[in-house]
Amino acid sequence: MKFHNIFLIPLLFFYVLGCGNSAETNREKTSTVEISKKPITAASQKKNSKRNNASKKNQNSASQKIKAPDFNLADLDGNILNFSAYEGQVVMLTFWGTWCGPCIKEIPDFIELYDKYNKEGLEIVGIAIQSGSPENIKLFSEHYKINYPILTDINGNESYKAFSDYGTISGVGMRAVPTTFLIDRDGYIVKTYRGARPGNVFLKDLKPYL
Repeated sequence: MKFHNIFLIPLLFFYVLGCGNSAETNREKTSTVEISKKPITAASQKKNSKRNNASKKNQNSASQKIKAPDFNLADLDGNILNFSAYEGQVVMLTFWGTWCGPCIKEIPDFIELYDKYNKEGLEIVGIAIQSGSPENIKLFSEHYKINYPILTDINGNESYKAFSDYGTISGVGMRAVPTTFLIDRDGYIVKTYRGARPGNVFLKDLKPYL
């Protein structure tokens, strides 16, 4: 009971989302959880306007390759890492939360993919969004036997900034988790998944890049 209480606290800040449209909508209604919204100010409205313009540019140039943004985050032992640490590897970068049911459903598939294909150059990196202290995330990770790297905040809100940067540059927004990016060995985003997916979908997409 004590273990579950640790991870129920962040749920106070989140609620289930049904978003998107058409077939993708139906998937996202049951496979994503929305990030809590921050108060809207004049400054944030101006910032959001710039982000929306950047997103439109990316959506209007589908053929343009998008470089994965860099980040500075901490692993669960407190080591500071950035994206360049995974240079030359095929990376599945997934934004998730310990409070997110669809995210938890993906964990066994990520564990299996990492176990089978890490030696072939696959790196799976989970960035925990608003999931409490590194100690709590580590307890969660050990409970679910997660075998791939988990990154989180250094001082406060770096994980959310990384989520914002990736959502903006890819044009998918930053409203819900899980959101996963497939990144090739040259550091370009080649596929984006908004919502949980089964392992065979990820495997089919990443195989050509290994």
